[in-house]
Amino acid sequence: MNLRSLASYGLVCAVLLLGGCDSGRKTPAKVAVRVINLAPSYSQLGFRREQTQIEQLGFKGGLENLAYDVDTYDFYVNTSPLDASIPLQTWTFAPQLKEDNSYTFVLTEAAGDVVPVVLESPRPPAADAQFVVLHAAENVPAVDLYLERPGVGIGGATPRGSLSFQGQLAARTIASGEYELWLTAAGNPANVLFASGTFTLPAGAPAALVITPEGNSGTAALSVTLLQGGSASLYDRNATAEMRVINGAADGAARDVAINSAFTPPLFSAAPFADPTPYASVPVAQSTQLTVTPAGNQGVFELDQVFSAFANTRQTLLFSGTAGALSPAFAIEDGRHIRNEARVRFWTAASQFNPGFLDFLLTARGGDQALQRADAILAAPGASSQLSFPPGDYDVYVRTDTGAIASGPTPVHMDAGGLYGILAVNGPDSATVNVVLLDDFP
Repeated sequence: MNLRSLASYGLVCAVLLLGGCDSGRKTPAKVAVRVINLAPSYSQLGFRREQTQIEQLGFKGGLENLAYDVDTYDFYVNTSPLDASIPLQTWTFAPQLKEDNSYTFVLTEAAGDVVPVVLESPRPPAADAQFVVLHAAENVPAVDLYLERPGVGIGGATPRGSLSFQGQLAARTIASGEYELWLTAAGNPANVLFASGTFTLPAGAPAALVITPEGNSGTAALSVTLLQGGSASLYDRNATAEMRVINGAADGAARDVAINSAFTPPLFSAAPFADPTPYASVPVAQSTQLTVTPAGNQGVFELDQVFSAFANTRQTLLFSGTAGALSPAFAIEDGRHIRNEARVRFWTAASQFNPGFLDFLLTARGGDQALQRADAILAAPGASSQLSFPPGDYDVYVRTDTGAIASGPTPVHMDAGGLYGILAVNGPDSATVNVVLLDDFP
């Protein structure tokens, strides 16, 4: 064999050797991951794996169907400050993701900090359901958890397990189908803290059940978050709904507000002008009749309106307009107190500007309103969403749709965690409005 042949032979052997190595290489197995933010004191949390893009998650917001190679990773969770004056907070965790498992990352809250918790689910059997459980509600005591078929109840039943805050029940296999869930005080089945309606646990799909703090977002103290191909909140079957009223009628007179023609007594009697009533219970129903009349005069319907109220919700009704012809605006209220943020809702009952809109804006104390865009643009009756601002000192301005100042500057201070309302009502003349400060404003 000459040198050229020897070299060629060596090259062929090297190629074959490399080819043999490639044919033996395995693609890393993938694992499924989902993430959910169940920390009620944070309006947004950022989530990322190592150097990947940050995903923003609102309360009860999540990510589904993430796929990672089997490995150990560093994951990061961070706050989303409104401006540079608020320090960024970051939390890390580094789980090992194992083949044939799926994972749920739950961003929980403990003593004001975010605590990521990892739930691990092995591959579920094809013919049965599987579930894991986490207790993530800091102010809820230790509980016993029951899962039973609809209508069976828990009399004589054995709990599936007991959990304290941050405790878990490891993956359990159960026959697929419909279930009801109960939470009772640990060791005391007579003290029922939560009883769900019917939900389905399908075969072959890993589910996670997370006892969730509502954080004053509605009427209930807790819910159970069901995670399986998406997320859903399970509320107690007896969860209530509530409503309050802001009377913005142009004449400034008191009004009665009745539900389903119950006028004696009405839901609210003689609701005063521009002063929110307390919350009162209303039926949980898709269709409820609401009637507004002059105080003590149920024979004159100034507003006759159908509205919906859902379990675990609070809402505000604002009505405005001239006597005898009132119009409504409804807003769902989220009463969570958010760390490092003040939240404000703008309202208008200034019906003298209809047709037309009013601009609402907050400037830094002493700032130039002419250089700033509106935070909300509303026609009466109207309500903005709940808007977040850094805590501090501000001036409130209201402008007409021509840019003329209808009110302001009105100096206000807003604290972190505060919930505020700013209401415009008709002013002393056709070009101005009066501003009424509501809720946590002194």
